[in-house]
Amino acid sequence: MSSMPNQGAVEKIMAAVEKIMVPTNLSQGNSRANILIPDPRHPLSLWIALVAFLTLGQIAATAFVPRSLSLTLINDVIEFLLMLSALLVFLVNASAHPRPTRLFWMLLAAGWGVTLVSQAMWMYFDLVLRKEVPNPFVGDILLFLSNIPFLAALLLQPHLDPVKDRKSKGTVDFLLLLLWWLYLYLFFVVPWQYVVLDEAKYGSDYNRLNALLDIVLLLTLGFLWSRSLGRWKWFYATFFGAQLLITASGYLANQAIVKHLYYPGSWYDVPLSVALTSFTLVGLFGLTLAGAPAASKQLKAPVPVTRLGMLAVLSLPVMGAWTVLSRTTPPPVTRFRELVTLGTMLVMAFLVFAKQHRMRMELAKTNRVLQEASVTDPLTGARNRRFFDTTIAGDANHALRSYEVQELRVSDLIFYMVDLDDFKEVNDRYGHGVGDQVLLEMTRRINSVIRSSDVLVRWGGDEFLIVSRYSNRAEAATLASRILTAVGNREAGMKDAGIDFRQTCSIGWVAFPWDPREPNAVPLETVLGLADRGVYEAKTLGKNRAIGVLSSDNGTKILFATAGDRVSTYCVETVCVAGPSEPRRTALL
Repeated sequence: MSSMPNQGAVEKIMAAVEKIMVPTNLSQGNSRANILIPDPRHPLSLWIALVAFLTLGQIAATAFVPRSLSLTLINDVIEFLLMLSALLVFLVNASAHPRPTRLFWMLLAAGWGVTLVSQAMWMYFDLVLRKEVPNPFVGDILLFLSNIPFLAALLLQPHLDPVKDRKSKGTVDFLLLLLWWLYLYLFFVVPWQYVVLDEAKYGSDYNRLNALLDIVLLLTLGFLWSRSLGRWKWFYATFFGAQLLITASGYLANQAIVKHLYYPGSWYDVPLSVALTSFTLVGLFGLTLAGAPAASKQLKAPVPVTRLGMLAVLSLPVMGAWTVLSRTTPPPVTRFRELVTLGTMLVMAFLVFAKQHRMRMELAKTNRVLQEASVTDPLTGARNRRFFDTTIAGDANHALRSYEVQELRVSDLIFYMVDLDDFKEVNDRYGHGVGDQVLLEMTRRINSVIRSSDVLVRWGGDEFLIVSRYSNRAEAATLASRILTAVGNREAGMKDAGIDFRQTCSIGWVAFPWDPREPNAVPLETVLGLADRGVYEAKTLGKNRAIGVLSSDNGTKILFATAGDRVSTYCVETVCVAGPSEPRRTALL
Protein backbone atom coordinates (compact mmCIF):
# COMPACT_ATOMS: atom_id res chain seq x y z
CA MET A 1 0.00 0.00 0.00
CA SER A 2 1.35 3.40 -0.91
CA SER A 3 2.44 5.63 1.93
CA MET A 4 1.80 8.86 0.03
CA PRO A 5 -1.20 11.05 0.94
CA ASN A 6 -4.29 10.93 -1.21
CA GLN A 7 -5.37 13.56 -3.73
CA GLY A 8 -7.60 15.30 -1.19
CA ALA A 9 -4.66 15.87 1.15
CA VAL A 10 -2.61 17.34 -1.71
CA GLU A 11 -5.43 19.73 -2.59
CA LYS A 12 -5.62 20.90 1.04
CA ILE A 13 -1.91 21.68 1.10
CA MET A 14 -2.13 23.56 -2.20
CA ALA A 15 -5.04 25.59 -0.81
CA ALA A 16 -2.95 26.44 2.26
CA VAL A 17 -0.11 27.62 0.03
CA GLU A 18 -2.45 29.75 -2.06
CA LYS A 19 -3.63 31.54 1.07
CA ILE A 20 -0.19 33.07 1.54
CA MET A 21 0.24 33.97 -2.12
CA VAL A 22 -1.42 36.68 -4.21
CA PRO A 23 -1.77 36.99 -7.99
CA THR A 24 0.20 39.80 -9.64
CA ASN A 25 -0.12 41.00 -13.27
CA LEU A 26 3.11 41.07 -15.23
CA SER A 27 1.90 42.45 -18.52
CA GLN A 28 -0.54 45.01 -19.86
CA GLY A 29 -3.16 44.74 -22.57
CA ASN A 30 -5.12 41.72 -23.70
CA SER A 31 -2.37 39.17 -22.96
CA ARG A 32 -2.19 39.16 -19.24
CA ALA A 33 -0.26 36.47 -17.29
CA ASN A 34 -0.94 35.93 -13.61
CA ILE A 35 1.65 34.21 -11.42
CA LEU A 36 1.85 33.68 -7.69
CA ILE A 37 4.46 35.55 -5.70
CA PRO A 38 4.82 35.92 -1.93
CA ASP A 39 2.67 38.61 -0.40
CA PRO A 40 5.09 40.93 1.46
CA ARG A 41 2.31 41.74 3.91
CA HIS A 42 2.01 38.13 5.02
CA PRO A 43 4.36 37.22 7.92
CA LEU A 44 4.81 33.62 6.75
CA SER A 45 5.85 34.84 3.31
CA LEU A 46 8.41 37.14 4.87
CA TRP A 47 9.64 34.30 7.05
CA ILE A 48 10.14 31.99 4.07
CA ALA A 49 11.82 34.78 2.11
CA LEU A 50 14.18 35.51 5.01
CA VAL A 51 15.42 31.93 5.44
CA ALA A 52 15.76 31.59 1.66
CA PHE A 53 17.81 34.79 1.58
CA LEU A 54 20.05 33.51 4.40
CA THR A 55 20.61 30.21 2.59
CA LEU A 56 21.46 31.95 -0.69
CA GLY A 57 23.76 34.27 1.26
CA GLN A 58 25.56 31.25 2.69
CA ILE A 59 26.06 29.81 -0.81
CA ALA A 60 27.27 33.15 -2.17
CA ALA A 61 29.72 33.64 0.71
CA THR A 62 31.14 30.18 0.26
CA ALA A 63 31.56 30.74 -3.48
CA PHE A 64 32.97 34.26 -3.51
CA VAL A 65 34.47 35.12 -0.09
CA PRO A 66 37.96 33.72 0.48
CA ARG A 67 38.83 31.82 3.62
CA SER A 68 39.14 34.50 6.27
CA LEU A 69 37.65 35.86 9.47
CA SER A 70 34.95 37.56 7.39
CA LEU A 71 33.86 34.21 5.92
CA THR A 72 33.83 32.67 9.39
CA LEU A 73 31.72 35.57 10.68
CA ILE A 74 29.22 35.30 7.82
CA ASN A 75 28.96 31.51 8.14
CA ASP A 76 28.51 31.46 11.92
CA VAL A 77 25.98 34.29 11.97
CA ILE A 78 23.89 32.76 9.16
CA GLU A 79 23.82 29.35 10.84
CA PHE A 80 22.95 30.99 14.17
CA LEU A 81 20.05 32.87 12.55
CA LEU A 82 18.77 29.74 10.82
CA MET A 83 18.85 27.85 14.14
CA LEU A 84 17.09 30.78 15.79
CA SER A 85 14.46 30.66 13.05
CA ALA A 86 13.83 26.97 13.74
CA LEU A 87 13.55 27.69 17.48
CA LEU A 88 11.08 30.52 16.93
CA VAL A 89 8.87 28.62 14.49
CA PHE A 90 8.44 25.76 16.96
CA LEU A 91 7.69 28.22 19.76
CA VAL A 92 5.02 29.76 17.52
CA ASN A 93 3.59 26.26 17.04
CA ALA A 94 3.54 25.75 20.81
CA SER A 95 1.41 28.88 21.26
CA ALA A 96 -0.81 28.18 18.24
CA HIS A 97 -1.68 24.56 18.99
CA PRO A 98 -4.14 23.35 21.64
CA ARG A 99 -2.89 22.39 25.07
CA PRO A 100 -2.86 18.58 24.55
CA THR A 101 -0.15 18.84 21.84
CA ARG A 102 1.69 21.85 23.24
CA LEU A 103 4.35 19.74 24.98
CA PHE A 104 5.29 18.18 21.63
CA TRP A 105 6.18 21.57 20.14
CA MET A 106 7.85 22.76 23.34
CA LEU A 107 10.18 19.75 23.29
CA LEU A 108 11.10 20.43 19.67
CA ALA A 109 11.79 24.05 20.56
CA ALA A 110 13.89 22.91 23.54
CA GLY A 111 16.04 20.80 21.22
CA TRP A 112 16.74 23.83 19.05
CA GLY A 113 17.40 25.91 22.14
CA VAL A 114 20.17 23.52 23.20
CA THR A 115 21.55 23.55 19.64
CA LEU A 116 21.58 27.35 19.70
CA VAL A 117 23.62 27.38 22.92
CA SER A 118 26.13 24.99 21.35
CA GLN A 119 26.37 27.23 18.27
CA ALA A 120 27.00 30.25 20.49
CA MET A 121 29.89 28.40 22.17
CA TRP A 122 31.27 27.49 18.74
CA MET A 123 31.06 31.16 17.68
CA TYR A 124 32.93 32.18 20.81
CA PHE A 125 35.94 30.12 19.73
CA ASP A 126 35.68 31.21 16.09
CA LEU A 127 35.09 34.94 16.51
CA VAL A 128 36.27 35.94 19.98
CA LEU A 129 39.18 33.60 20.66
CA ARG A 130 39.87 33.26 16.92
CA LYS A 131 41.12 29.71 17.13
CA GLU A 132 39.89 26.31 16.11
CA VAL A 133 37.36 24.58 18.32
CA PRO A 134 39.27 22.04 20.44
CA ASN A 135 38.70 18.34 20.05
CA PRO A 136 37.30 17.09 22.40
CA PHE A 137 34.89 20.06 22.60
CA VAL A 138 32.88 20.74 25.76
CA GLY A 139 29.90 21.73 23.62
CA ASP A 140 29.73 18.31 21.96
CA ILE A 141 27.49 17.02 24.72
CA LEU A 142 24.99 19.80 23.91
CA LEU A 143 24.95 18.75 20.27
CA PHE A 144 24.28 15.18 21.36
CA LEU A 145 21.63 16.11 23.94
CA SER A 146 19.82 18.39 21.47
CA ASN A 147 18.45 15.30 19.70
CA ILE A 148 17.01 13.79 22.89
CA PRO A 149 14.10 16.31 23.19
CA PHE A 150 13.30 15.52 19.54
CA LEU A 151 13.04 11.83 20.38
CA ALA A 152 10.95 12.56 23.49
CA ALA A 153 8.60 14.70 21.41
CA LEU A 154 8.15 11.98 18.79
CA LEU A 155 7.43 9.37 21.45
CA LEU A 156 4.46 11.50 22.53
CA GLN A 157 2.91 10.65 19.13
CA PRO A 158 0.83 13.85 19.02
CA HIS A 159 -1.38 12.68 16.16
CA LEU A 160 -2.99 10.21 18.55
CA ASP A 161 -5.74 11.03 21.01
CA PRO A 162 -5.57 11.73 23.88
CA VAL A 163 -2.02 13.01 24.29
CA LYS A 164 -2.60 14.11 27.89
CA ASP A 165 -3.33 10.61 29.19
CA ARG A 166 -0.29 9.10 27.47
CA LYS A 167 1.88 11.95 28.71
CA SER A 168 0.83 11.52 32.35
CA LYS A 169 1.09 7.73 32.25
CA GLY A 170 4.39 7.64 30.35
CA THR A 171 6.35 10.37 32.12
CA VAL A 172 8.58 7.90 33.97
CA ASP A 173 9.13 5.86 30.80
CA PHE A 174 10.22 9.03 28.98
CA LEU A 175 12.61 9.85 31.80
CA LEU A 176 14.04 6.33 31.75
CA LEU A 177 14.73 6.57 28.02
CA LEU A 178 16.29 10.04 28.31
CA LEU A 179 18.41 8.92 31.25
CA TRP A 180 19.53 5.89 29.25
CA TRP A 181 20.83 8.04 26.39
CA LEU A 182 22.63 10.29 28.85
CA TYR A 183 24.10 7.17 30.46
CA LEU A 184 25.39 5.95 27.09
CA TYR A 185 27.14 9.29 26.56
CA LEU A 186 28.70 9.17 30.02
CA PHE A 187 29.68 5.53 29.53
CA PHE A 188 31.22 5.66 26.06
CA VAL A 189 32.29 9.27 25.41
CA VAL A 190 33.07 11.10 28.64
CA PRO A 191 35.85 8.71 29.84
CA TRP A 192 38.01 9.57 26.82
CA GLN A 193 37.44 13.28 27.43
CA TYR A 194 37.95 13.67 31.18
CA VAL A 195 39.24 10.39 32.66
CA VAL A 196 41.86 9.24 30.13
CA LEU A 197 42.26 11.75 27.33
CA ASP A 198 42.22 9.94 23.98
CA GLU A 199 41.18 12.08 21.04
CA ALA A 200 40.87 9.17 18.59
CA LYS A 201 38.64 7.05 20.85
CA TYR A 202 36.66 10.10 21.88
CA GLY A 203 35.87 11.01 18.28
CA SER A 204 35.13 7.43 17.28
CA ASP A 205 32.78 6.71 20.20
CA TYR A 206 31.09 10.09 19.90
CA ASN A 207 30.42 9.67 16.19
CA ARG A 208 29.10 6.13 16.66
CA LEU A 209 26.79 7.10 19.50
CA ASN A 210 25.55 10.20 17.71
CA ALA A 211 24.97 8.12 14.58
CA LEU A 212 22.98 5.60 16.63
CA LEU A 213 20.76 8.38 18.00
CA ASP A 214 20.28 9.80 14.49
CA ILE A 215 19.30 6.36 13.20
CA VAL A 216 16.80 5.91 16.06
CA LEU A 217 15.29 9.31 15.25
CA LEU A 218 14.98 8.43 11.57
CA LEU A 219 13.45 5.03 12.34
CA THR A 220 10.94 6.62 14.72
CA LEU A 221 10.01 9.26 12.14
CA GLY A 222 9.71 6.61 9.44
CA PHE A 223 7.50 4.49 11.70
CA LEU A 224 5.18 7.42 12.47
CA TRP A 225 5.17 8.47 8.80
CA SER A 226 4.10 5.01 7.67
CA ARG A 227 1.36 4.68 10.32
CA SER A 228 -0.26 8.14 10.18
CA LEU A 229 -2.72 9.69 7.74
CA GLY A 230 -3.71 13.08 6.36
CA ARG A 231 -1.75 16.20 7.19
CA TRP A 232 0.13 14.45 9.96
CA LYS A 233 1.54 12.05 7.35
CA TRP A 234 2.84 15.01 5.35
CA PHE A 235 4.32 16.53 8.48
CA TYR A 236 6.21 13.37 9.43
CA ALA A 237 7.40 13.01 5.82
CA THR A 238 8.87 16.53 5.76
CA PHE A 239 10.32 16.04 9.23
CA PHE A 240 11.93 12.79 8.08
CA GLY A 241 13.44 14.53 5.05
CA ALA A 242 14.83 17.40 7.15
CA GLN A 243 16.28 15.01 9.73
CA LEU A 244 17.85 12.86 7.01
CA LEU A 245 19.37 15.96 5.42
CA ILE A 246 20.86 17.29 8.66
CA THR A 247 22.18 13.82 9.55
CA ALA A 248 23.90 13.46 6.18
CA SER A 249 25.33 16.99 6.29
CA GLY A 250 26.62 16.44 9.83
CA TYR A 251 28.29 13.20 8.77
CA LEU A 252 30.03 14.93 5.85
CA ALA A 253 31.20 17.77 8.08
CA ASN A 254 32.55 15.34 10.70
CA GLN A 255 34.48 13.42 8.07
CA ALA A 256 35.95 16.69 6.81
CA ILE A 257 36.96 17.64 10.34
CA VAL A 258 38.69 14.30 10.84
CA LYS A 259 40.60 14.79 7.56
CA HIS A 260 41.35 18.42 8.45
CA LEU A 261 39.49 19.63 5.34
CA TYR A 262 36.82 21.60 7.14
CA TYR A 263 36.89 25.31 7.88
CA PRO A 264 33.96 27.64 8.73
CA GLY A 265 32.22 28.73 5.54
CA SER A 266 33.47 25.82 3.43
CA TRP A 267 31.24 23.93 1.04
CA TYR A 268 30.57 21.43 3.84
CA ASP A 269 28.49 24.12 5.57
CA VAL A 270 26.14 24.60 2.60
CA PRO A 271 24.23 21.30 3.09
CA LEU A 272 23.99 22.13 6.80
CA SER A 273 22.45 25.53 6.03
CA VAL A 274 19.95 23.92 3.66
CA ALA A 275 19.07 21.37 6.36
CA LEU A 276 18.56 24.13 8.94
CA THR A 277 16.30 25.96 6.48
CA SER A 278 14.28 22.79 5.95
CA PHE A 279 13.46 22.64 9.68
CA THR A 280 11.95 26.12 9.48
CA LEU A 281 9.76 24.83 6.65
CA VAL A 282 8.82 21.84 8.80
CA GLY A 283 7.73 24.21 11.56
CA LEU A 284 5.75 26.37 9.15
CA PHE A 285 4.01 23.28 7.83
CA GLY A 286 3.25 22.35 11.44
CA LEU A 287 1.09 25.48 11.70
CA THR A 288 -1.40 23.79 9.34
CA LEU A 289 -1.87 21.02 11.91
CA ALA A 290 -3.48 23.29 14.52
CA GLY A 291 -6.96 22.30 13.34
CA ALA A 292 -6.11 18.75 12.28
CA PRO A 293 -8.34 16.22 14.06
CA ALA A 294 -6.76 13.68 16.38
CA ALA A 295 -6.65 10.18 14.98
CA SER A 296 -7.15 7.77 17.83
CA LYS A 297 -7.66 4.82 15.49
CA GLN A 298 -5.09 5.61 12.83
CA LEU A 299 -2.16 3.92 14.55
CA LYS A 300 -2.89 0.31 15.44
CA ALA A 301 0.57 -0.32 16.89
CA PRO A 302 1.86 2.80 18.70
CA VAL A 303 5.46 3.14 19.75
CA PRO A 304 5.86 0.87 22.83
CA VAL A 305 7.38 3.46 25.15
CA THR A 306 6.85 1.37 28.29
CA ARG A 307 8.65 -1.66 26.81
CA LEU A 308 11.50 0.50 25.61
CA GLY A 309 11.84 1.98 29.09
CA MET A 310 11.96 -1.51 30.59
CA LEU A 311 14.62 -2.57 28.08
CA ALA A 312 16.66 0.47 29.07
CA VAL A 313 16.55 -0.64 32.72
CA LEU A 314 17.45 -4.25 31.88
CA SER A 315 20.39 -3.17 29.74
CA LEU A 316 22.29 -1.70 32.69
CA PRO A 317 23.32 -5.02 34.29
CA VAL A 318 24.55 -6.18 30.87
CA MET A 319 26.63 -3.01 30.48
CA GLY A 320 27.97 -3.41 34.00
CA ALA A 321 28.99 -7.03 33.35
CA TRP A 322 30.70 -6.02 30.10
CA THR A 323 32.63 -3.33 31.97
CA VAL A 324 33.87 -5.77 34.61
CA LEU A 325 34.84 -8.46 32.10
CA SER A 326 36.61 -6.15 29.65
CA ARG A 327 40.40 -6.54 29.85
CA THR A 328 41.42 -3.92 27.29
CA THR A 329 39.94 -0.88 29.00
CA PRO A 330 42.23 1.24 31.19
CA PRO A 331 41.51 0.74 34.92
CA PRO A 332 40.49 4.40 35.52
CA VAL A 333 37.94 4.15 32.70
CA THR A 334 36.66 0.84 34.08
CA ARG A 335 36.16 2.32 37.55
CA PHE A 336 34.45 5.39 36.11
CA ARG A 337 32.09 3.25 34.05
CA GLU A 338 31.28 1.08 37.06
CA LEU A 339 30.39 4.17 39.09
CA VAL A 340 28.29 5.61 36.26
CA THR A 341 26.45 2.31 35.83
CA LEU A 342 25.75 1.96 39.56
CA GLY A 343 24.61 5.58 39.82
CA THR A 344 22.33 5.22 36.82
CA MET A 345 20.87 1.98 38.21
CA LEU A 346 20.14 3.77 41.48
CA VAL A 347 18.37 6.65 39.72
CA MET A 348 16.43 4.30 37.46
CA ALA A 349 15.41 2.16 40.44
CA PHE A 350 14.09 5.30 42.13
CA LEU A 351 12.14 6.20 38.97
CA VAL A 352 10.67 2.70 38.73
CA PHE A 353 9.73 2.85 42.42
CA ALA A 354 8.11 6.25 41.84
CA LYS A 355 6.20 4.81 38.88
CA GLN A 356 4.98 1.86 40.94
CA HIS A 357 3.95 4.18 43.77
CA ARG A 358 2.03 6.40 41.37
CA MET A 359 0.36 3.37 39.79
CA ARG A 360 -0.69 2.14 43.24
CA MET A 361 -2.11 5.56 44.04
CA GLU A 362 -3.98 5.69 40.73
CA LEU A 363 -5.27 2.15 41.28
CA ALA A 364 -6.48 3.05 44.76
CA LYS A 365 -8.17 6.16 43.38
CA THR A 366 -9.79 4.14 40.61
CA ASN A 367 -11.00 1.56 43.12
CA ARG A 368 -12.51 4.31 45.25
CA VAL A 369 -14.29 5.72 42.21
CA LEU A 370 -15.56 2.28 41.24
CA GLN A 371 -16.62 1.57 44.81
CA GLU A 372 -18.47 4.88 44.95
CA ALA A 373 -20.13 4.20 41.59
CA SER A 374 -21.18 0.73 42.67
CA VAL A 375 -23.14 2.10 45.65
CA THR A 376 -24.57 5.21 43.96
CA ASP A 377 -27.66 5.55 41.81
CA PRO A 378 -26.44 6.86 38.43
CA LEU A 379 -29.48 9.09 37.84
CA THR A 380 -30.12 10.82 41.14
CA GLY A 381 -26.77 10.47 42.90
CA ALA A 382 -28.51 8.93 45.92
CA ARG A 383 -27.27 5.69 47.42
CA ASN A 384 -28.57 2.43 45.97
CA ARG A 385 -29.70 -0.85 47.48
CA ARG A 386 -26.19 -2.26 47.27
CA PHE A 387 -25.02 0.44 49.67
CA PHE A 388 -27.98 -0.27 51.94
CA ASP A 389 -27.26 -4.01 52.00
CA THR A 390 -23.59 -3.34 52.78
CA THR A 391 -24.09 -0.90 55.66
CA ILE A 392 -27.43 -1.73 57.27
CA ALA A 393 -26.12 -4.57 59.43
CA GLY A 394 -23.67 -2.25 61.18
CA ASP A 395 -26.34 0.41 61.70
CA ALA A 396 -28.78 -2.15 63.11
CA ASN A 397 -26.19 -3.58 65.51
CA HIS A 398 -25.37 -0.10 66.76
CA ALA A 399 -29.06 0.55 67.47
CA LEU A 400 -29.44 -2.77 69.29
CA ARG A 401 -26.34 -2.15 71.43
CA SER A 402 -27.73 1.22 72.57
CA TYR A 403 -30.60 -0.68 74.22
CA GLU A 404 -28.50 -3.53 75.59
CA VAL A 405 -26.08 -1.29 77.53
CA GLN A 406 -28.83 1.03 78.72
CA GLU A 407 -27.28 4.17 77.24
CA LEU A 408 -28.59 7.47 78.50
CA ARG A 409 -29.50 8.41 74.93
CA VAL A 410 -30.99 5.64 72.84
CA SER A 411 -30.03 5.39 69.18
CA ASP A 412 -33.00 4.34 67.06
CA LEU A 413 -32.98 3.67 63.35
CA ILE A 414 -35.96 5.31 61.67
CA PHE A 415 -36.90 4.06 58.21
CA TYR A 416 -38.94 6.43 56.02
CA MET A 417 -40.30 4.80 52.87
CA VAL A 418 -41.12 7.65 50.43
CA ASP A 419 -43.24 7.01 47.33
CA LEU A 420 -44.03 9.81 44.83
CA ASP A 421 -47.75 10.15 44.20
CA ASP A 422 -49.05 9.46 40.69
CA PHE A 423 -45.55 9.57 39.24
CA LYS A 424 -46.56 7.22 36.43
CA GLU A 425 -48.76 9.99 35.04
CA VAL A 426 -45.73 12.26 34.78
CA ASN A 427 -43.90 9.73 32.60
CA ASP A 428 -46.97 8.93 30.53
CA ARG A 429 -47.92 12.55 29.90
CA TYR A 430 -44.59 14.37 29.71
CA GLY A 431 -42.14 11.62 28.90
CA HIS A 432 -39.35 9.90 30.80
CA GLY A 433 -36.99 12.86 30.29
CA VAL A 434 -39.25 15.07 32.38
CA GLY A 435 -39.72 12.23 34.83
CA ASP A 436 -35.97 11.97 35.34
CA GLN A 437 -35.76 15.70 36.00
CA VAL A 438 -38.53 15.40 38.60
CA LEU A 439 -36.63 12.57 40.33
CA LEU A 440 -33.49 14.73 40.43
CA GLU A 441 -35.44 17.63 41.92
CA MET A 442 -37.10 15.40 44.53
CA THR A 443 -33.71 13.99 45.50
CA ARG A 444 -32.33 17.49 45.95
CA ARG A 445 -35.29 18.56 48.11
CA ILE A 446 -35.21 15.52 50.35
CA ASN A 447 -31.47 15.91 50.86
CA SER A 448 -32.06 19.52 51.90
CA VAL A 449 -34.11 18.51 54.96
CA ILE A 450 -32.39 15.38 56.24
CA ARG A 451 -29.23 15.37 58.36
CA SER A 452 -25.75 14.62 57.12
CA SER A 453 -25.77 11.40 59.14
CA ASP A 454 -28.96 10.25 57.42
CA VAL A 455 -28.83 8.22 54.21
CA LEU A 456 -31.10 8.65 51.19
CA VAL A 457 -31.46 5.45 49.17
CA ARG A 458 -33.22 5.14 45.84
CA TRP A 459 -35.23 2.04 46.60
CA GLY A 460 -36.58 1.56 43.10
CA GLY A 461 -38.36 3.58 40.40
CA ASP A 462 -40.09 6.48 42.16
CA GLU A 463 -39.57 5.08 45.65
CA PHE A 464 -36.94 6.26 48.13
CA LEU A 465 -35.84 5.02 51.54
CA ILE A 466 -34.45 7.36 54.19
CA VAL A 467 -32.37 5.73 56.92
CA SER A 468 -32.28 8.17 59.82
CA ARG A 469 -29.42 7.15 62.09
CA TYR A 470 -28.93 8.00 65.78
CA SER A 471 -32.52 9.21 66.08
CA ASN A 472 -35.31 9.12 68.65
CA ARG A 473 -38.58 7.51 67.62
CA ALA A 474 -40.48 10.11 69.58
CA GLU A 475 -39.30 12.78 67.11
CA ALA A 476 -39.88 10.77 63.93
CA ALA A 477 -43.06 12.63 62.96
CA THR A 478 -41.19 15.93 62.79
CA LEU A 479 -38.85 14.76 60.01
CA ALA A 480 -41.78 13.16 58.17
CA SER A 481 -43.54 16.53 58.15
CA ARG A 482 -40.44 18.29 56.83
CA ILE A 483 -40.14 15.77 54.00
CA LEU A 484 -43.79 16.24 52.99
CA THR A 485 -43.35 20.00 52.98
CA ALA A 486 -40.10 19.93 51.02
CA VAL A 487 -41.53 17.67 48.34
CA GLY A 488 -44.95 19.27 47.96
CA ASN A 489 -44.88 22.92 48.96
CA ARG A 490 -43.46 24.36 45.72
CA GLU A 491 -43.28 23.72 42.01
CA ALA A 492 -40.99 20.92 40.91
CA GLY A 493 -38.68 23.21 38.95
CA MET A 494 -40.04 22.27 35.52
CA LYS A 495 -41.14 25.68 34.21
CA ASP A 496 -38.24 25.81 31.75
CA ALA A 497 -39.69 22.75 30.02
CA GLY A 498 -43.08 24.42 29.64
CA ILE A 499 -44.58 22.28 32.41
CA ASP A 500 -46.02 23.53 35.68
CA PHE A 501 -47.12 20.98 38.28
CA ARG A 502 -46.79 20.15 41.94
CA GLN A 503 -45.49 16.78 43.11
CA THR A 504 -46.50 15.16 46.39
CA CYS A 505 -45.51 11.96 48.14
CA SER A 506 -46.76 9.33 50.56
CA ILE A 507 -44.58 8.15 53.43
CA GLY A 508 -44.57 5.18 55.74
CA TRP A 509 -42.18 5.24 58.66
CA VAL A 510 -41.22 2.80 61.38
CA ALA A 511 -38.55 2.58 64.08
CA PHE A 512 -36.00 -0.14 64.71
CA PRO A 513 -35.87 -1.93 67.14
CA TRP A 514 -39.59 -2.55 66.76
CA ASP A 515 -40.23 -3.17 70.47
CA PRO A 516 -37.83 -1.35 72.84
CA ARG A 517 -38.65 -3.91 75.54
CA GLU A 518 -37.50 -6.78 73.33
CA PRO A 519 -35.03 -5.26 70.80
CA ASN A 520 -34.18 -8.57 69.13
CA ALA A 521 -37.72 -9.90 68.85
CA VAL A 522 -38.54 -8.56 65.36
CA PRO A 523 -35.99 -8.84 62.56
CA LEU A 524 -34.92 -5.89 60.46
CA GLU A 525 -36.52 -7.23 57.29
CA THR A 526 -39.90 -7.34 58.98
CA VAL A 527 -39.56 -3.74 60.16
CA LEU A 528 -38.88 -2.64 56.57
CA GLY A 529 -42.00 -4.53 55.52
CA LEU A 530 -44.03 -2.60 58.10
CA ALA A 531 -42.68 0.70 56.68
CA ASP A 532 -43.87 -0.41 53.24
CA ARG A 533 -47.28 -1.18 54.73
CA GLY A 534 -47.30 2.36 56.08
CA VAL A 535 -46.93 3.69 52.53
CA TYR A 536 -49.89 1.56 51.47
CA GLU A 537 -51.96 3.00 54.31
CA ALA A 538 -51.00 6.56 53.31
CA LYS A 539 -52.06 5.91 49.71
CA THR A 540 -55.36 4.42 50.91
CA LEU A 541 -56.11 7.47 53.06
CA GLY A 542 -55.69 9.90 50.13
CA LYS A 543 -51.94 10.32 49.53
CA ASN A 544 -49.84 13.38 50.44
CA ARG A 545 -49.41 12.18 53.99
CA ALA A 546 -47.11 10.16 56.24
CA ILE A 547 -48.18 7.18 58.31
CA GLY A 548 -46.07 6.13 61.26
CA VAL A 549 -46.42 2.49 62.28
CA LEU A 550 -45.78 2.00 66.02
CA SER A 551 -45.63 -1.06 68.22
CA SER A 552 -48.55 -1.18 70.73
CA ASP A 553 -50.16 -3.93 72.81
CA ASN A 554 -53.41 -2.00 72.71
CA GLY A 555 -53.31 -1.14 69.03
CA THR A 556 -56.52 -1.16 67.04
CA LYS A 557 -55.00 -2.11 63.67
CA ILE A 558 -53.58 -5.43 62.54
CA LEU A 559 -50.88 -5.37 59.83
CA PHE A 560 -49.22 -8.21 57.99
CA ALA A 561 -45.46 -8.15 57.33
CA THR A 562 -43.16 -10.65 55.68
CA ALA A 563 -39.63 -11.72 56.59
CA GLY A 564 -38.32 -14.13 54.01
CA ASP A 565 -40.90 -16.92 53.74
CA ARG A 566 -42.60 -16.01 57.01
CA VAL A 567 -45.72 -13.86 57.21
CA SER A 568 -46.41 -12.33 60.63
CA THR A 569 -49.23 -10.24 62.05
CA TYR A 570 -48.63 -7.28 64.31
CA CYS A 571 -50.92 -5.23 66.48
CA VAL A 572 -49.97 -1.66 65.76
CA GLU A 573 -50.87 1.94 66.36
CA THR A 574 -50.62 4.41 63.48
CA VAL A 575 -49.82 8.11 63.50
CA CYS A 576 -50.85 10.27 60.54
CA VAL A 577 -49.08 13.45 59.46
CA ALA A 578 -50.82 15.36 56.65
CA GLY A 579 -48.90 17.07 53.92
CA PRO A 580 -49.33 20.67 52.69
CA SER A 581 -52.97 21.50 52.00
CA GLU A 582 -52.46 23.10 48.54
CA PRO A 583 -53.98 21.36 45.54
CA ARG A 584 -52.00 18.23 44.83
CA ARG A 585 -51.22 18.79 41.12
CA THR A 586 -52.08 21.17 38.35
CA ALA A 587 -50.61 20.27 34.97
CA LEU A 588 -50.43 22.67 32.04
CA LEU A 589 -48.62 22.41 28.73
